[in-house]
Amino acid sequence: MIKIPPGVDFKEIPVEQKYKSAIAGLLQRIHTIYKGIYQRFGQEGLDLIKEVSENYGREIAQRGKKRVKPGDLKSAALFLIRVFEMINCEGEIPVFSDDKVVIRLYRCPYPFEDPKLCEAHTSMERVLIESLGENLTYHIAESIPSGGRFCEHVVSLKKN
Repeated sequence: MIKIPPGVDFKEIPVEQKYKSAIAGLLQRIHTIYKGIYQRFGQEGLDLIKEVSENYGREIAQRGKKRVKPGDLKSAALFLIRVFEMINCEGEIPVFSDDKVVIRLYRCPYPFEDPKLCEAHTSMERVLIESLGENLTYHIAESIPSGGRFCEHVVSLKKN
């Protein structure tokens, strides 16, 4: 908090509004940085974004292993939902079964327009889920940057 001098008219922003606005701004900034990296470095830039995202997914998975039952689809999916909640995602869970969880988001929080940037970035989610159980898999069934109506993240059990 910044101390405002007496007599200066300054309206404090409620914490919830401050949080939502700050998160949206940071996500937009990440998007802008990604676009700049991709524009300047092309495929090498995409590879860098993917590598950094995958490393971050592994870091999050290490923290998640304290809360997620090893290889348990539902607890892994709930952990991913928590990650999405932290960045103000809005959506629903149309499927929550023993072998598949579908997380549907109605707007891209970053907001990506290029499917290649989306794919490089969401390698974080894939690595996160796969690090929580060798029997788990993650993919995006539909995405807004690819022209979809929504982003659909699917966590499921690997088929033998």
